[in-house]
Amino acid sequence: MIIKKILFAFAAVLFIGNISAQETPAPAPPAPTYSKLPSISAAAGVLIFNGNIGQGNDLSSFSRIRAGYSVTIEERIGKILGVSIDGLFGKLAESERSKTSNRNFESSVMQGNLNIVLHTDRLFPNASLTPYIAVGAGLLSFNPYGDLKDKNGNKYYYWTDGSIRDRDQIPANNATAQYLQRDYVYETKLDSLGKYSHTTLVVPLTLGFNLKITDNLSAAIGATYYMTFTNNIDNVQSGKNDAYLFTNVSVTYTLGHGDRGPDEKRYESVDFSKIEDGDSDEDGVKDSKDKCAGTPKGVKVDSDGCPVDSDKDGVPDYMDKEPNSKKGALVDNNGVTITDEMLAKKQAEWDAAAEQRSEAFNANPTQESISEIEKKAQQNRKETGVQKSMPAEFQGADFNKDGFIQASEINQVIDGFFTGENDFTVERINRLIDYFFEQ
Repeated sequence: MIIKKILFAFAAVLFIGNISAQETPAPAPPAPTYSKLPSISAAAGVLIFNGNIGQGNDLSSFSRIRAGYSVTIEERIGKILGVSIDGLFGKLAESERSKTSNRNFESSVMQGNLNIVLHTDRLFPNASLTPYIAVGAGLLSFNPYGDLKDKNGNKYYYWTDGSIRDRDQIPANNATAQYLQRDYVYETKLDSLGKYSHTTLVVPLTLGFNLKITDNLSAAIGATYYMTFTNNIDNVQSGKNDAYLFTNVSVTYTLGHGDRGPDEKRYESVDFSKIEDGDSDEDGVKDSKDKCAGTPKGVKVDSDGCPVDSDKDGVPDYMDKEPNSKKGALVDNNGVTITDEMLAKKQAEWDAAAEQRSEAFNANPTQESISEIEKKAQQNRKETGVQKSMPAEFQGADFNKDGFIQASEINQVIDGFFTGENDFTVERINRLIDYFFEQ
């Protein structure tokens, strides 16, 4: 028990200090990385208002369209996820003309938004055109004005015959009222008394399509629908809250390496299709399907590319010095059957060596002593030819699949225990440590 506790503590120190004197398997190639720097976008388009004004019969579509512009900074925080901040500038306007209602307004707008964006460009890296969606929250500032007078200061009066005159429609003014034309200059502040707030929260919903031009440059066409929490943008408090649409085209420049990180660019000249179709060990099985890469040249293999083992004793035919071992027989590294007498003798030698290793570690529990214990165990295993079967509960710790638990592999198990990457418990790690001395 003392030995186990010391070794467990020692392995924990290895985890914390990242100390290891043993050779560990080469790490897997890093996943492609992308630019950690933000992208900057500029957009131009049209704003279309949807509110209470605009229900008349004599309407021009141009009466509701105004220019809009936006600037956006976005940070990609994952393969598909991004966070953006944007500013929107422009005007909202609408007019209506009928026998019963002749209203109009125009308002400059300034708006800031925070959005969560879902991209698909990295899901389909070979596609030139990919969709994206976004949702967010923002704050809008507005101040409606109306075109109520002409350039000379004459107030508009709308007569039922469709004309605009400078006097009210009464019989006495029929002969003297002068005809006017709207100048479409919005000169009159509609809420001069400040009856309501000129700011409101908005919820933007965006759908767009991104066109990749270069690694760092792209263009997009999109539309954002803004739902507001006010009914006063057009100065008419009636019905549901106001809303508006911003359709636009934009250009985006990504700082840094764009969508191809340094790790990805290292392989841009490599033809991976040829690698996948290759047969490095020339055994007739493609590398992509070969489960036993590096088979010696000329060795007969099965459909998985592994050397044939006719007697199924775990030793391939080209290494088997006893090609017809009985089914289920225990064999050494050369495929030769081990008798009960041989096994008892080798086991006694093995147990004695394990006891010596335990005593050596108990006297000197250091990294060097662990390495020496492991070295002697492997040497004894090679000399005796005993191939002990590893219990199933420890096979997950045999990272290099050599059938032998190394000190560095115990270190990896404890590393995974602390980070939650494996299902080993403290008790199971203790049993693994016991097996390390016994193997």
